[in-house]
Amino acid sequence: MKVYFVVSEPSERTINHFVSSLGNALEIQGCEVVYGHERLWTDNVFDCDIVHFQWPEGIFGLFGHQVTEEELTHIKNRLKQLKERGKKIFCTCHNLKPHTNKNPNVLRLYDVIYRQCDVLHHLGAYSQDILASQYPNAKHVVIPHHIYDDVYSFDIQQEDARRRLHLPVEGKIVLSFGKFRNERERDFVLSLRKNFSFHFSTLNSQLSTVFLMPGFYRETLHTWNPKKLAVRLYKTYKYKLKGIKFCNDVIPDNLMQCYFRAADVVLIQRLDILNSGNLPMAFHAGKVVVGPDVGNIGQILRETGNFTFDPNDIKSAVSALKKALTETTKGRDNQTYATKHWSSDLIATKLLKCYQEAITTN
Repeated sequence: MKVYFVVSEPSERTINHFVSSLGNALEIQGCEVVYGHERLWTDNVFDCDIVHFQWPEGIFGLFGHQVTEEELTHIKNRLKQLKERGKKIFCTCHNLKPHTNKNPNVLRLYDVIYRQCDVLHHLGAYSQDILASQYPNAKHVVIPHHIYDDVYSFDIQQEDARRRLHLPVEGKIVLSFGKFRNERERDFVLSLRKNFSFHFSTLNSQLSTVFLMPGFYRETLHTWNPKKLAVRLYKTYKYKLKGIKFCNDVIPDNLMQCYFRAADVVLIQRLDILNSGNLPMAFHAGKVVVGPDVGNIGQILRETGNFTFDPNDIKSAVSALKKALTETTKGRDNQTYATKHWSSDLIATKLLKCYQEAITTN
């Protein structure tokens, strides 16, 4: 069987770990896996049994690409050709809509691909419940987000991880990983940080709590636009004056493990989100997780006994974080759960079964 992951990057060495880890696990089980977006438009695509889309907005190469009417027609025709040649169309529902690209044609692109899918792959039941009625012609399956066990071992001790990152060995650390996407997320965590230091001090005045947010603000100062430069300078220095440390560089995998292992709690800062790779990463690292009670994230956190909050209520987040930081065994429970239920090998086995069933179905 030959599976084609339609992604913006051409090589498994450079793509999102979600795709590369899953592809590696499928290959171990005998699948041939190819990657990229250019194959979709060549005759080589007809050598594949499964055409599996990941993020629809990436199929034209760049996530910021402004999809045209002509391109929408082009992809409609291509999907029709693939189905006429007996190829099975899959798509993983990572998002209900694009994160930042507001071009209405990008939203239409999602609909175009979803309507031609033989199988829609969901990472949780929440999105399945929403999309099953909208796209009844597709088979809807829930296969959870896998852990990146071929990339991360999380074997560094917490104290060693903190020393490597020049963090205090004592006290509690709350990690919010990944790029903050907008001011609402920044304002929410800043307000939580402010409120939390006040509320938590009443519980234990000797306990210091550090909020670790490496991707808090990642706008570089390199721009020829004077207005953008002024705004970026203002925000950069404003946040630094507040004592917030952040970095613009992509964090390498070996350091990423240190960030997760150094923390006591992982706080998912997304307030409007369906899925988050930070959740399985945190579980795999053996950490307690706090996140918004939205999308698949909220459902998974509730079902596993972790902590959720109302994204519109800062007091709710303060309460959830206070409870999470008093946990002593939940992190180990999460690690055991992730290893048992979300290993890349197990998830690849489930996905491979779906592929095989789709191929044998007329």
